[in-house]
Amino acid sequence: MAVEIILSDLTDLHLHLGSASTPHFLWELAHEQGIKLEHKDYWKFIESVRLRRKTTYEKYLSFFDLTELIQSSTYAVERAVHYAISHAYRTADIRTIEIRFNPMFRNRGGLADLDKIILGAVIGMKKATLDYPVRAGIILMMDRRFNKKQNLIIAQKAIKFRTDGVVGLDIAGPLNPNFKMDDIAEAVECARGGGLKITIHTGEVTSSAEVWEVLEKLRPDRIGHGIKSAGDKNLLRELAKRKVVLEVCPTSNIYTGAVKNWNEMADIIDKLWHNRVLFTINSDGPELLDVSVKSEFEKLIEKRILTINQVKLLIKQAKQSTFV
Repeated sequence: MAVEIILSDLTDLHLHLGSASTPHFLWELAHEQGIKLEHKDYWKFIESVRLRRKTTYEKYLSFFDLTELIQSSTYAVERAVHYAISHAYRTADIRTIEIRFNPMFRNRGGLADLDKIILGAVIGMKKATLDYPVRAGIILMMDRRFNKKQNLIIAQKAIKFRTDGVVGLDIAGPLNPNFKMDDIAEAVECARGGGLKITIHTGEVTSSAEVWEVLEKLRPDRIGHGIKSAGDKNLLRELAKRKVVLEVCPTSNIYTGAVKNWNEMADIIDKLWHNRVLFTINSDGPELLDVSVKSEFEKLIEKRILTINQVKLLIKQAKQSTFV
């Protein structure tokens, strides 16, 4: 009973739009728009948008190709954002939520107007917050595969919609040997100067050396994942000193192979805790992975990785760390 009481009014700061739609919602949304799907059978389609076993990081990212296609229109983005927020509230009592997505992966390769795609997301978010007692914000994402100009455009669009509910800028995407953090420094400074907060995907499958580089060159408010920092004591001290918040996503990290198992995750969380590194617990891909912030906390308590008092503090930390 005590656990149920504290696992309410929760916050999810790391949630990708591409993995926040249930299979039946995606199926119907695809058919509404006349999108041709590879699978004509719904039950086979489910397997293409749902992950229930450990895989590779590359395979995990490939799941987004289909969901991004289905969500690629102003109408679809609006529906998907509204659904992500309302579903999170109804199923896990998420009352503060930040949804991130790359608008250039939703505009049909440039066929749709980028402003209208972002506006669709904003409208969906505002409708959801009118329908449910939820605070929400949108984080626009750059990509490691993009050139400097493309990523700068996303930063500029984020600023344009700042007063409408876009709260931050991020970068993610598959590992790219040609990508350099220096290439997005201008975009990040542009966004920061425009009043946005910064979170950077790093230290998930990349090394602690990249986390150091992000700290020095980009000075983020938060870091997406950042779990590889646990192996570097000096880095842990620096994160604590700068009060940079790590967005930890336990089940996601295990499914992608970024973390071997729950024992390794326990060790990572223990090191973060005892080195006073600020962190939060998040879902990453609630529907793709069948998780929520609530279920993550339940697992962490059940496996004795976190105590109830620690969970209380982390729930509070997440509320304090939101960009909304």
